[in-house]
Amino acid sequence: MIKNYFYLNKFVIEAGKILRGKKVYNIFTQEKDKLILEFGEEDEKMFLEMYVNPGQPHINIRTSYSRAKKNTIDVFPEACGQIISSIKIAIDDRIIKIDLNSAALFFTIRGKYTNVLFIDDDNTISSFKKLDEDSLNDLSQEILSKNYISSFNNLNVKLESDDYYFDIKKKYPIIGNEIIKEAKRRDKSDDENKSLILEKVLNEIIEIQPTVFIDDNSGEIHLAPETFDVFEHTEKKSFDTLIEAQTFFLSKKRFISEKLRLLKLITKQLERELKKTVNKLNKLNTVVQRESKEEEYNRLGNLLLVNISKIKRGMDSIEVENIYGSNEIIKIKLNPKLPPKKNIDNYFNKSKSEKISIEKSKELLVQTKIKFNELKKTEKILKSIDDLKELKEIMKKMKIKDKDYVESKDDIKLKFKHYIIDDKYNVYVGKDSKNNDLLTTRFAKQNDFWFHARSVSGSHVVIRVENTKEAIPKSVLKKVAALAAYHSKAKTAGIVPVTYTYKKYVIKKKGYPVGTVHLLREDVLLVKPEIPKGCEFVVDE
Repeated sequence: MIKNYFYLNKFVIEAGKILRGKKVYNIFTQEKDKLILEFGEEDEKMFLEMYVNPGQPHINIRTSYSRAKKNTIDVFPEACGQIISSIKIAIDDRIIKIDLNSAALFFTIRGKYTNVLFIDDDNTISSFKKLDEDSLNDLSQEILSKNYISSFNNLNVKLESDDYYFDIKKKYPIIGNEIIKEAKRRDKSDDENKSLILEKVLNEIIEIQPTVFIDDNSGEIHLAPETFDVFEHTEKKSFDTLIEAQTFFLSKKRFISEKLRLLKLITKQLERELKKTVNKLNKLNTVVQRESKEEEYNRLGNLLLVNISKIKRGMDSIEVENIYGSNEIIKIKLNPKLPPKKNIDNYFNKSKSEKISIEKSKELLVQTKIKFNELKKTEKILKSIDDLKELKEIMKKMKIKDKDYVESKDDIKLKFKHYIIDDKYNVYVGKDSKNNDLLTTRFAKQNDFWFHARSVSGSHVVIRVENTKEAIPKSVLKKVAALAAYHSKAKTAGIVPVTYTYKKYVIKKKGYPVGTVHLLREDVLLVKPEIPKGCEFVVDE
């Protein structure tokens, strides 16, 4: 809930007591999407951190921050030397306003338009992240037209008894998903007063200790009032202030993210090494356990040596008396291209090679068993390690190179519009042609359903199939099709044909334009373009 409107509201109240009357010394950036405002007294400076990454924006106060000597850039130099008079939040939006002597800073959470704007008293506008002039003007006009408060927004919630919880965000857009989920969890019957439930949840945000919920099993971490019960957790930690809770939350989240990243690298290499080692053990065990032919080859060599006078070049075999057995006649194979002495040496060499091979295999078997035991020991240790240094030591020992981190599918999903249908089915919508390609070629799984409005340009739409053994109802597929039609050029049409198929039948050939694909097979649904009932838009919180 670090991005939830009401926690931002609570942050504004707490931050106001710290920021008011303080001088701005520097505003700079040295990390992508992160802006640092240095403020305070000459001998006691603090730092306001504003992170404008669209998927994980946040604002918080830090007591320390180390500015780099290189690769650091000053931003909004006009703000330096000015005094902070107040910090407020828009009454209906996730926009935080920091008032200065003759200007204001606006921290805005707006999806891909999440940004920090600087507007002086002459309405000269500049932004942290680059925006085209039209977008900058539109955004600035909108934020300047808002009303801002420095107190808690006591939202007067009025819900009808037959309202569904997914209708709440249509009436009150500033209410986030976690709040709705918590309210739904508390709503035990149809007789419950939804308005009172929701008001109680909102009041707890301002009144109850902020708590960080940590789930070691999934790696999930959440920030919410201590009374919230909607999050699975193995541990929770409560704080007196939201700023303290956010500081812990952000630090823990970074730690967990880095830990999972390193674990993923190690686990992948470990699985690969274990597979190779097990295969090698099986092969070596086969060699060691089979009967050695050393003595047999040696006897055949001696029998040929005894009968060397009978061996002629060109013979492919010879019959001799077996003096090592019961004097029966046995046939020994020869190489017709070799002279007699070479044929004899062949068998002695085979005997020697067999002996060396068995001895080497036994040595390798011991070494491979040691390696296997070490790998299994590492596999066991990984389950309990909670120290990044230890993980890096394992990586060093296993000679794993920490290459540039490749985004996982969980990271990529933040780039798309996300809907939930009937509180169960996750639907992802591409935002533009390039984003469509990313959704279809990198994110979608083979058995996910893929949708696109037929014969018009529009978004690629994917419904995640979590369980391939469970059929998705036709009614749900129609809702997804309606979404695909809504996110297309046919949005205003009456009825729209929408193509759908499994993702495995969607291919993109080399040389195809961005966002263009080919379908190997398809079905069609006729639907009305709309965001259907039971379809909830997920806002990153």
